[in-house]
Amino acid sequence: MTEEQPKQETPDLTQGIASEKLPGGGQLAGHVGGEEVLLLRRGQEIFAIGAHCTHYHAPLAEGLVDETNYTHRWTLPWPHWI
Repeated sequence: MTEEQPKQETPDLTQGIASEKLPGGGQLAGHVGGEEVLLLRRGQEIFAIGAHCTHYHAPLAEGLVDETNYTHRWTLPWPHWI
């Protein structure tokens, strides 16, 4: 039997955040209602996406962002995903 990890408290993004919480190139996990969300800042643009991969629910905040060819692609944190 495995012990369930306690949920980490994340900011309620409907309340807004201070700009220093999301510096250029930064990302921030939070929630909107009951949904977990990941904010990603690139230059002056801010993107909001679901916080987990749709295949195996991997946490995107723990992955790496590849920004080649003007795209944003995540390398997931789990070793069997690229």
